[in-house]
Amino acid sequence: MADKTKLGMEFPPYTFEVEKGKIAEFAMAVSQKESKDQVKAIYWDSAAAKAAGYGDVVPSPTFQTCFALWGGGGLMPILQTLSINLGRLLHGEEEYEYLAPIHPGDVMTGKSKVVSMYDKEKKDKPGKFMEFTVLETEIRNQRGELVIRSRSTLVER
Repeated sequence: MADKTKLGMEFPPYTFEVEKGKIAEFAMAVSQKESKDQVKAIYWDSAAAKAAGYGDVVPSPTFQTCFALWGGGGLMPILQTLSINLGRLLHGEEEYEYLAPIHPGDVMTGKSKVVSMYDKEKKDKPGKFMEFTVLETEIRNQRGELVIRSRSTLVER
């Protein structure tokens, strides 16, 4: 079960440079389309993005999940530090607050913190509990501007 003494713990920052190719690659992967011609052009074509009012290609809505994975701030070290049993882990919820645009060439820095840890009794099994751990990550660009705030709820059954 999660180590509740870790409430408030902050994890080391990680960085990720946003690349045009990664934006297109991610858009294709999450849309499950066979070719980029089937994916919104604003995710892979600079001219189409500019015609739509953007400065260049833009990332699709959940692209920032890649920052931690490709930037080295992955979830596994956090789970290990919190003593969460991977075999009992459920994904509870993801929440994103978009505060500024992301552009190719931006260098993003993310920093995660444990903001909440609590138990809930199982409805179908009185006396049995599930543990919830909420991580909040703030992602800033190279100018120090807060671009995204995300909250991930992990459930250990």
